Amino acid sequence: MKLERFFEVKNGRLFTMDGTETPVSSDMVKSVKWSDVEPEPEAYNESYLADLRTALKNLEEEKKFVVIEPVVDKNYSDEAFIAAMSHTARRIKDCVSVIGFAIPEKFATSKDEFMAELLRKHGHYCFFSKTGGSEELCGY
Repeated sequence: MKLERFFEVKNGRLFTMDGTETPVSSDMVKSVKWSDVEPEPEAYNESYLADLRTALKNLEEEKKFVVIEPVVDKNYSDEAFIAAMSHTARRIKDCVSVIGFAIPEKFATSKDEFMAELLRKHGHYCFFSKTGGSEELCGY
């Protein structure tokens, strides 16, 4: 099931598709630790991901929206981290409450790789960065 895009980024600001600006605040951020998603290399915690999906679906019913903030709390390869977050995106792909993903600071200079992998199957996501940046990124 592919979701339609509900939000878009223009000039580093977030808007609904009807053009209403939507400020992004820290209370809209949902942190997701890599170690919770993938406690052991190449072993995803499907129970955690199911609970995350349930929580996001509950927010959807309340008409609340969040930005998923991946937390790099392990020291494996960048590719493994991106794969874990891509797997997370697949598990929550039908959650309307998810605006998109924050770009971890570790990937600030290589954001294209992170974004490209998630956008490959999830074109409805917007991306966020604490450092701001390009047209497709929204600050938070």
